Amino acid sequence: MSDYFPAQVWTYAPKSIFQYVPYQRIGLFAALSEFGLIVAASIATGIVYHRLVFETEGDVAAYFAVGACSGLIFILISRLLGLYQPNTLLSANAQIRGIFVAWGAVLLFVTSVFFLLKAGANYSRGATIGFGFTGLGLVFASRAITAINLKQALADGTLAGRRVVVIGDPEELAANPALELLRSYGAREVARFELAPGADRVRTGIAHEMAAVDSAIQAAKTQNAEQVLLAMRWLDVWRRELICERLRTLPLPVLLLPDQSVSAVLTETDNYPRALGTIEVQRAPLSRQDLFAKRLADVGLAGLGMVLLSPLLLVTALAIKLDSSGPVLFCQRRRGFSGREFVIYKFRTMSVQEDGPCIRQAQRNDERVTRLGRVLRASSIDELPQLINVLIGNMSLVGPRPHAIAHDDQYSASIDNYAYRHHVKPGITGWAQAHGFRGETVNVGAMKKRIQLDLWYINNWTLWLDFRILAKTCVGLLRPRNVY
Repeated sequence: MSDYFPAQVWTYAPKSIFQYVPYQRIGLFAALSEFGLIVAASIATGIVYHRLVFETEGDVAAYFAVGACSGLIFILISRLLGLYQPNTLLSANAQIRGIFVAWGAVLLFVTSVFFLLKAGANYSRGATIGFGFTGLGLVFASRAITAINLKQALADGTLAGRRVVVIGDPEELAANPALELLRSYGAREVARFELAPGADRVRTGIAHEMAAVDSAIQAAKTQNAEQVLLAMRWLDVWRRELICERLRTLPLPVLLLPDQSVSAVLTETDNYPRALGTIEVQRAPLSRQDLFAKRLADVGLAGLGMVLLSPLLLVTALAIKLDSSGPVLFCQRRRGFSGREFVIYKFRTMSVQEDGPCIRQAQRNDERVTRLGRVLRASSIDELPQLINVLIGNMSLVGPRPHAIAHDDQYSASIDNYAYRHHVKPGITGWAQAHGFRGETVNVGAMKKRIQLDLWYINNWTLWLDFRILAKTCVGLLRPRNVY
């Protein structure tokens, strides 16, 4: 990397309780804590007051009901006032007025209900007054503890924000230091890349900037980044689109930060310091919920398949050993999610073990295929060991079929959208295979058709679509085509 594109990698050592609470859940964490304290305050003050005055505990269920209703009302009003935003939780001035307003509304509700329902016998005025002061004190104490821990997490850089790679102009990056990104957006920076300053851009040329973007892409993969942030002038549209096009090889959301001119116009002027919004210029193909659902289905079905098919797997392994010399499994490097390399497992069906810069695809009447191998390939039994890849996590049951690295390099150079296949995990079967695209690809045109189907699958994924593809694949095994 040239001097114009220095990279700064930010390391951290966990020290705060907020290392376990994601930035997006800090408000929820504070709300749940306050709900529990308000309920506890209601029960405690009710019991103590009735013990001191009436020498009895009173109706504990009523105390709990009052506390639960009060807690819910307080949380709803606080949320409407923006009191659970991380920036607001850091500011005492921003919270004091809002807390008094929310708590005042809670007490007004409680006293109104008691008056209308004539429930004073179960929850006396003395208990209500005690609850009012105790609950308010506990809320303030909770906010103080949250603010102290949150400030400590920010100071130490241990806040559990999303891991991000930042790319931008020097002047915009200077306006968005790592600590500010963590505080305002919950973005924990793992690498930062500077583009050329405006005065040097003409001299260095766009190739140097693309080198910085390529380095950022590599850092995003090695650092397991969850997002890419762009800190650029919004008016620099052509340059931003060029960079975004390069970033499309990453299966990550790309967000555009407000530049300095936009921030100057949109900055809040009231007492509630809210972070300015980002613009999503590229979304991830699958959300976290989608990834969880897909992974759950993969592990469940692959595990069940390994158990049910274990006799077939053992018999096939023994038959391969008896049929020809060589290992039972064929292992070859492939590229998977985000272009990461992994080793794929198949039953060996050939007399060779090719895994290099030049690999010849299997062809009809290929002399390298063994006698047993022809049966295994025709029935697709040779693919069953990939259930291990699914359980390991580098493959899915359904997804674009992974190709040998040599073929990946060949087609990525001749097909523009080829790299987008790596936005999801590769699969044992896929939308293209369900439509009969199996076996050798005799030309680039045939591969382009496969790519079109793979990209359609990525853009239209649902769990139901995966089940549909698995069903079509099972039916297709009864009438195999283009398998040799």
